[in-house]
Amino acid sequence: MAKFEQAVFEHADDPVRAELGAHLSKLVSERLHGATNFHDMVIAIVSELRAQGHDLWSWDEDDDFAVWGPNYSKQSGPGIVVTFRSAW
Repeated sequence: MAKFEQAVFEHADDPVRAELGAHLSKLVSERLHGATNFHDMVIAIVSELRAQGHDLWSWDEDDDFAVWGPNYSKQSGPGIVVTFRSAW
């Protein structure tokens, strides 16, 4: 997941950032599709992205979706928002 480090997103121009986001979206979708437990996989992916420097906090979740993004009450700069949807 090193390709998705926070610094890479932060220093990329808009077209490259969009390409990174699309690639990350595809990777997340593939991993969720093969997951036996949706929420466990979400936590695993979020943990990997946090290890890459992303400031991610749970914004909302239910049985079949979860939304994670930067800490909006103590902003640390630009960040990504990831919306997870169950493949089931």
